[in-house]
Amino acid sequence: MEKHIEEHSTEKNNSSYFYLLGAIFGGLTGVIAQEGFLGAVIGAVAGLLFAGFFVGALLNGREHDR
Repeated sequence: MEKHIEEHSTEKNNSSYFYLLGAIFGGLTGVIAQEGFLGAVIGAVAGLLFAGFFVGALLNGREHDR
């Protein structure tokens, strides 16, 4: 009898890292620019939007480069 062993996929979904980095560095940039909590929130939202654009438009279909 042969045992069927499935190989684990080595592909990872790395887009969540881009969203996390966008939110963190956007928030830090907002704190520095506005010097307050509201600036951090606005910066984090802007960072998430930029990360969404980056993942959706620039990384779309380029799995072989990563």
